[in-house]
Amino acid sequence: MEQELEVKDNEMEFSRCLITLMRGVIEQEAQPILWNSLLENQARVAEYVEKIGLRLYLDKGTGYAYLRQVENENLPRLVNRHQLSYGLSMLLITLRKSLGDYDAASGDSFYVIRKSDIQLKMKGFFPAASNETKYLQELDRHIKKAIEMGFLAQVKGERYVTQDDNSDKLVNDEAYIVKEIIRSFITASWLKSFEERLGDYIAYIKGGSDSSDEKTAKNSDKENENKNEEATLDGLI
Repeated sequence: MEQELEVKDNEMEFSRCLITLMRGVIEQEAQPILWNSLLENQARVAEYVEKIGLRLYLDKGTGYAYLRQVENENLPRLVNRHQLSYGLSMLLITLRKSLGDYDAASGDSFYVIRKSDIQLKMKGFFPAASNETKYLQELDRHIKKAIEMGFLAQVKGERYVTQDDNSDKLVNDEAYIVKEIIRSFITASWLKSFEERLGDYIAYIKGGSDSSDEKTAKNSDKENENKNEEATLDGLI
């Protein structure tokens, strides 16, 4: 009887690991019990998902596990590919570079970045923004999406104070943890692919730049919003 219960418990843990991976990421820090179950069932999970064209990625160093689909044109897609806008792509690249710079300068376990720092780092990628308010609103959307995808986590219960650029007032400044899993997705090959797509886009824009500067300025924000095919991320995030 006890053996039967133990077998059922093991099967339940195995199923829980599979279902969670199918839905997203297993994170050691946030899901320690599930993480330990995955370690115990790692070989079995990897063997199971391989049969349906998936591959288990488990990094004990960073404490993340997720699934990726093996590229095969004969199989339908099971794992979502996230289509990224220009702004979201540049945000993820900026976060990945900042994390790398932080690693080189500090030995702390995690990297916290202030919202005001993100705004400052990203501003150069939106030179044609019609006004500051619209730029900040757009950036907020990208930050929210990065949180949903698992690359950022807001530091709860803690706010920093910074000086408003437009006045001498001190304002609350939100802070975010840049999650280690971003390393697995924003890779050298991904960056190369993005740069190629972005280069093609810039060449296309320059090729059709016979219109007046006034028309170009008027349509620039719309063009940025429509750049939805620069890069994709393959994975359940």
